Amino acid sequence: MFDNESAKRQLVTALRARRTVLLAGAGNSRSVGYPSWPQLVEEMRFQFASDLPPLNDASPMIFAGKIVHEIRLKKRLPDYYNFLERRFEPRSDRPRLHDDLHIALVRLPFCGLVTSNYEPVIESAAADAFAGDMGPFRCEPIDLCDERVYRVLDFFRSLASDGPPRWVLHLHGYYRNPQRLILTDEDYRRHYGDPPEYDEEGTPQSVILDKLHRKVLWTLFVTHPLVFVGFGLRDDFFNHMLRVLRQDLQLGNDLTHFALMPFTTNEDQEKTVEYLRLLNTMPVFYHVPSVENAGQEPDHSGLKRLVFELAEEVGVPVVSDAIASINKRMLEL
Repeated sequence: MFDNESAKRQLVTALRARRTVLLAGAGNSRSVGYPSWPQLVEEMRFQFASDLPPLNDASPMIFAGKIVHEIRLKKRLPDYYNFLERRFEPRSDRPRLHDDLHIALVRLPFCGLVTSNYEPVIESAAADAFAGDMGPFRCEPIDLCDERVYRVLDFFRSLASDGPPRWVLHLHGYYRNPQRLILTDEDYRRHYGDPPEYDEEGTPQSVILDKLHRKVLWTLFVTHPLVFVGFGLRDDFFNHMLRVLRQDLQLGNDLTHFALMPFTTNEDQEKTVEYLRLLNTMPVFYHVPSVENAGQEPDHSGLKRLVFELAEEVGVPVVSDAIASINKRMLEL
């Protein structure tokens, strides 16, 4: 039986060494109003291709490609790019782009911050978390899909620096460049190359690092333990690079990365453990109660409790320096 407390202790040890890199997925930003991948694709269908059937069990990546094909036929690409930029720009109806979960998350002693998301939630949280009496803290995005990618070098060199991370690497693009976001199967092929292939025994066959995205992922996976948060690890291209690494370095069952994962039943846990073992990733679980009504959103508040617990274990505050300073001054009055 999987020992979640042991997995948690191993993650705490890795965090204290300040060698881990956060990799935040779409699930990390849903609490502040940004969509999951399936939700985004359904919004695209409703907006631009309502004659197509709902997504249901189809691959979001492939289904998004069908929608964009319809958009091209209708010559509505400018409207589509405007839609993407507005959907992921800072929300005008919220005072902050982030919440307490994100403050606690970026305060964990990561040496680097990476996301597959398009919005600036992580940057906003870092700017708030590390602001102090000396003034604001600047945390800037680096768009891996931009034409000019020189700053990616700055990101990798910063992983050896002391102090809070000052860059967030956006693997799949940034909302200010909507025409370059990685969303459809065509986008994935352009940035990652051909889809992964395997032989009858499941051994990766296409392993050439001929694309920048593959090179960046390879470098991240080899040099640092990653901590996946809000990331389901169902992305074929991410998983392919993990499986290539497993084969090339003969990792066997060594668990080199971590993933904060939800579970509802013991069966969920067992399936996730077995699946992630093939990706050399150790899950650290938080509980999600079963959903009673169809259409009801699952309660992922357990993720926040887990992140707060990790923050306490590694000895970092879960509120920003600015807020802590204000509270201190109020207590002194």
